[in-house]
Amino acid sequence: MALVTVLSAKGSPGVTTGIAALATVWPHARLVVDADPAGGDLLPGWAGQWWVDGRLTSDRSVLSFASSTRHLESVPAEGLAGHAQEVPDSGGLRLLAGVNGPVQAGAIGSDGWKRLASALRDLSDSGPDVLVDAGRWSPATPWPLVAESDLVLVGVRPTLRHIVAAGRLVTVLRDLVPSQRLGAAVSAATSRQADDAARALAIPVGMELPDDPTTAGALCDGGTPCLQPRRSALLRTSRKAARRLHNQLAGPARVSSAPVSDEGQEQVA
Repeated sequence: MALVTVLSAKGSPGVTTGIAALATVWPHARLVVDADPAGGDLLPGWAGQWWVDGRLTSDRSVLSFASSTRHLESVPAEGLAGHAQEVPDSGGLRLLAGVNGPVQAGAIGSDGWKRLASALRDLSDSGPDVLVDAGRWSPATPWPLVAESDLVLVGVRPTLRHIVAAGRLVTVLRDLVPSQRLGAAVSAATSRQADDAARALAIPVGMELPDDPTTAGALCDGGTPCLQPRRSALLRTSRKAARRLHNQLAGPARVSSAPVSDEGQEQVA
C-alpha cells in the first residue's frame, strides 16, 4: 500500500518513538523496518520484552536479509520471508529488526539497502504498509529506502538548533524525492508549536508527537502491553495521524498527495 520513512537531522527528536506509536495504532497490516545504521532500538526497546523471553530474535534482521540476498541485484517481496518476524499480541504486525551498530550497517552497504528497498517496494505495492525508522541523518543513511518512500517525515523539535539542522536535511531530501512526499514529524507540546516548526521548514505537518513521557517510555523501553489507556495523548494523536496518512497514501494518487491535517486542510507554509 505505502512506504513511509522517518529520519532526523539531530538526536532525540522522537523518531523511534514516532515509528513505534504509528505501528501500534496503524489501521492496516504493516511491516516495521529498523534501518537506523547507528544501531536499531526497536527490538531492544519497543519489542524488548519479547526479545528477552525469546519470542523474537536479533538473528532475523536487515543484516540477515542483506547476507542471504548478496548475490542478487534486486529482490521481490518474497525475499523478506524468514527475516521479518511477527510481533506477539499485535494483530499481525511484523518487525524487520535492525543492526547492532555501524559495523553491521557497513556490512550491508549501499547494495544491501538497494536490495531491501526493492523488496519493500514490491511488498508495499500489493500488501501491507511499511514503516521505516532510518535514524539520524549521516553518511550511512540508507538513501535507497528514502528514495523509494511514498512519504518521508523529518523528525524535529521546535527549537532553533533542531530547525536549522532539519532545514539542511530537507534541502538534501528535495534533491532525492519530490517535495510533495515530504512532511515533518514534530515533537512539540502544542499543535501551534508543531505548525510553526513545519512552517519554518516549508513542509507540512505529517505527524505530531505531543509531550507524553509515560507513553513514550512504555513504547521505547519494552512496555508495549502497558499502553493503556488508549486515550493517552501520544497514542490518541498518533491514531489520528495513522488513519489520515494511511487513507491519504492508499490508492494510485498516493505519491502526488501532500500530508494534510486531521481537518483535511494542507498545512503547507
